[in-house]
Amino acid sequence: MTFLILAAYINKICAHQPFKILKSNAQETNINISDSSVSHAFYGEFKSNDEKVIFNLNNFSDNILKFSILIPNQEPENQLLKKYLPEITLSKSNMNEESFVANISTKFYEPYSQMNLIRVISYQENLLNDSVIVVKLRSNDPLRYVFTVGSKEIFSSRYASGETEYFNQSAQIKWYIQPNTIKIIKPSTQTKDVTNQQLKNLEDPKEPLRISLTVSVVVIFSIISKILIQRKNWKRNGTNRFNN
Repeated sequence: MTFLILAAYINKICAHQPFKILKSNAQETNINISDSSVSHAFYGEFKSNDEKVIFNLNNFSDNILKFSILIPNQEPENQLLKKYLPEITLSKSNMNEESFVANISTKFYEPYSQMNLIRVISYQENLLNDSVIVVKLRSNDPLRYVFTVGSKEIFSSRYASGETEYFNQSAQIKWYIQPNTIKIIKPSTQTKDVTNQQLKNLEDPKEPLRISLTVSVVVIFSIISKILIQRKNWKRNGTNRFNN
């Protein structure tokens, strides 16, 4: 029973299928999702302005369209003005296009990949059956970003295809701590020192194991705390019923 609870909790932490966006030789990159209700996170990097990534979203099994854009909450991305952040164009069947620009700034921590992120665009709506959706991301400046879509937690099948590949935990962490984009804004000396140390740790073959063990310890501690609280509540409720 405890193992099942632990497995469910770990799945909840990694509540999406992670993929890396592969840069196309052309200015446009195309990705298809066969069930766009399944939770996905696509990690990408724009090298220049006016690059485009096109997501063809199909077969919404829960009839809910949900997507967002996040950026790393660290230099240089978190120093950019909103006008330099990516924007989205949403196209639906037989309807006019709708545009979205960065209009929020919500901090978000992803424990599985150990990333501090900022959500800058978020959208959700109920759909009619057989909706055909195309989401286009366009860059306004070089930066790293995460595009998320869907909310259903399914891990047994793959739904993403096109110019993308699976992105494991170690690769996600390296993507986060080692920006490849050349920026006008120069990271501080302290940021460089921290990044160099994190990269050195990743080169140690034991480091991924230590990362996994750290996450596991946190998860197990949280589960044990919840179980103890539940037992305490059960005992209190049982005593109250007996006394009544």
